[in-house]
Amino acid sequence: MKRMGNMTQPDQHSTDSERASAIARYLAAEHFPRGDLAALRRMAPGAPDARAPAFYRIAARFDLFGSPERERAWTLAVHGMALMTRTAGPERSAHNPRVAVGRALYRGDRGGERAFYSADRLDRLLAARGDPFESLVSRLCRTLGRVGVSFDWGEMAMFILAPDGPRADVARGRIAANYYGAEAYAEAQASSEDKETAA
Repeated sequence: MKRMGNMTQPDQHSTDSERASAIARYLAAEHFPRGDLAALRRMAPGAPDARAPAFYRIAARFDLFGSPERERAWTLAVHGMALMTRTAGPERSAHNPRVAVGRALYRGDRGGERAFYSADRLDRLLAARGDPFESLVSRLCRTLGRVGVSFDWGEMAMFILAPDGPRADVARGRIAANYYGAEAYAEAQASSEDKETAA
């Protein structure tokens, strides 16, 4: 947030992906109030009247205001980031640009020996729209937050903000490709270890 005279200007980011990454880092900062983080976690993304005041401060800071659909999508994204933000330890942020969403869903905190988030659940997530989609995203972020898994929130924001159309197809395809790529890698590793054991 930049100050110009008596006016406060929103932080400038050229893409929604950059904006999401910056918000995730902001939520993980030591100075971010714990009470605000808790309020963001309790939000019901599909209920505008239930948005936390902290969300509106973030929306003003990062220029999230727009159409009702855009604000609803950003509410879900910020809610998800808050659920995955840790309050202790050196790695608090929900955002890790080195970990693709699909890879994180497959590997979870188990290292990829078996799927953390099942293929059936992934299929339901990728096919969902509207309220069911919001419920599945919220549940996913809560689960990953419990085990301390982070992923690329720039990528996840694109998935949430583009519910339909070509951009949505690209976002869903990327998540699926990285999930099944992680699965194939895990299977290849297991097969290699089995051969070494047999030898």
